[in-house]
This record gives sequence, C-alpha cells and structure tokens, in this order.
Amino acid sequence: MHFQYACVWDKGDFYAVNQDSFSLQILYTGSGPYAMAMICDGVGGLYRGEFAGGYATQKMTEWFYEMALPILCEGQSFLVLRRSCIRELKEIHEHLYIEGHKKQEPMATTFTMLILTSKQYYVFHIGDCHCYKIGGKPKSLVPIQTNRKGELTGALGVGVFPKPEFRKGRYSMKNRFLLCSDGYAGCLNTQGIKSFGNREITSGNEGLERLMKEILKRGRKKGEKDNCTGIVIGRI
Repeated sequence: MHFQYACVWDKGDFYAVNQDSFSLQILYTGSGPYAMAMICDGVGGLYRGEFAGGYATQKMTEWFYEMALPILCEGQSFLVLRRSCIRELKEIHEHLYIEGHKKQEPMATTFTMLILTSKQYYVFHIGDCHCYKIGGKPKSLVPIQTNRKGELTGALGVGVFPKPEFRKGRYSMKNRFLLCSDGYAGCLNTQGIKSFGNREITSGNEGLERLMKEILKRGRKKGEKDNCTGIVIGRI
C-alpha cells in the first residue's frame, strides 16, 4: 500500500512574504505505512507571522517523528496521542507568546495536522485552515474558528492557549483528503473539492498537482490575493 499526494505553495503577488508553512511526511515501517500533512498559516497583521508558522511547523514535524510515531506503532490509544499533542502545542504557544512579549510585537499562527495510518485518520486543529475528507459528498473535518466578523478566535502565540479540535475516523482507498490554508480555500467551490476524488482526471501524483495548480490559477483570476497552500493525499 502506498500514498498518492500532491502539494501547492504559492505566495501570490500581493504580499511581500509567504506566511504559510507546510510539512508532508510519508514513511513505511514494520507496523505499517504512515503519512502526516500539516499547514500552519502565520496570522497576518502581526509581527513575523512567517516565523510563527515556520516554527510551529518545525516543532510539530519533530513531534510527529519523536512522539506520535512511537505511540502509533505501539498501538497506544488516541487519548495518549491527543495528550501528547496538546503538551507540544502548549510549549509552542508559550514560546511564541514569550518571544512576542520580548519584542512587544505579538506573533501567532494557525495549525492543522492530518495523520494517516493504513485505515485510520487523525486530525488536530487550531484556527481557520480547512481539512476535507473526499469521496462521495465532501466532508469538512474541522470547524473554522472565527467570529462573525471573520476574525480568528484561536491561534498559537497570542492570548490564552486555544482549545484544539481533534477528530478521528476510518477511511478507505475511495477517500482522499484535502488540507489547505484559508487562502487556497478561497479558490475552491464544492465542485472543485469534489474533483479531487475523480480518479479519471487525477491519475498519478502529476494529475493531482495539475488539478491543484489549475484551481489556484482560477482563484487568482477571481481575485484571491492571500498566500495559498494545499495538500491532497490518499491511499493507492
């Protein structure tokens, strides 16, 4: 069993820097195959959002290898995995908060991570990135943590530690997952999301990548200016 995947990461022409960061890790062990996809979107308007997103991405990638994989390979419970994730997120939140306080400039980032085993998916989420399970009717796996004005109500690095959202479930080879920043989500519609499940037009990694870039191109033409990051992954 293998994973099929594609990524897109685009700054656009409007912003000086790309505050999105992402990580995609795929490996095969004696306990089975594992994949991890993650997007952190630095909060615009705050100091060094690109640093906040990059730092969280680096630390959570390290957590995946050092803590999550042993937990999964040993068959420990989701509760153990969740507790470990919360501890790491709290440390990231505290570090970003302290660094921002030192410079009197707050910095913050959103965080969304998807972990796949051969049959199970696990989602960990803070903020306004999106994660969809595709196959039949697309299903959003995370709530978008914003208020009526569209302002973030939770992010790593500012205020009190936000409450992470966790999801788990089973999936099959009929399913794919789309993980994306709010910028790339602005390029999508329902039909676009469904198209990632169409095996005829997304054959191979190259087909998935072409589709991702085409959706991004259309979104830019319609006026989407934000940094755009997306990852599609599924079993083959």
